[in-house]
Amino acid sequence: MLSEDDRGFLLQHAAFRRYPRGHLLFKRGDDGSCLFVVVKGEVEIFMEEAHGRTVIARKYVGDLFGDFALLANRGRTASAVTNCASVLGVIRKSAFEQCISARPQLATAIMCNLVETIDELNLRLSTLPLDAYHRLRFCLDGLARKTDRNAVVEGSWTQQQLSEFVGCSRETVAKIIAALKRGQWIRCNRKQIMILRPLPEAF
Repeated sequence: MLSEDDRGFLLQHAAFRRYPRGHLLFKRGDDGSCLFVVVKGEVEIFMEEAHGRTVIARKYVGDLFGDFALLANRGRTASAVTNCASVLGVIRKSAFEQCISARPQLATAIMCNLVETIDELNLRLSTLPLDAYHRLRFCLDGLARKTDRNAVVEGSWTQQQLSEFVGCSRETVAKIIAALKRGQWIRCNRKQIMILRPLPEAF
């Protein structure tokens, strides 16, 4: 995630747009001449294949996305949709280039943001040989953000979305989530998954 200062500087050059829930921002192969900053709401990045949808990432308030296609001067490598009513800062390529000219260190911050994204994808790839529980465990641990008392996975994740994210059936995810709730490792509501204590090594 960019620093608050760098994000604020980018947003000075952005057009602010409101989108309803379920709005397709772009699809794979579309023109990639702008990047986005989430000001309010939540965005899901996904791949649509013949066998169905695979969720790659979720972007929350303060997160940047769409930068890879912009920097590489190529089409989108994935698709993006709003998970709820959202406000996004949209920075066109010409405005982005002005930002970099005025603040060259911003380029380094953007590259660090890309490296973090690649690291997250590499971690997910490394979990593919694991069983469903360990893939889900790595998923929850990776998505969680630390709070004063515990860790929280933000966003209204459904069991279907979690199953798409980790690559297993919804029924399997449902059984694992139910067991973790019974053991008081996690607590779920419509807005978040709260990790009450470190998840077990085995299931």
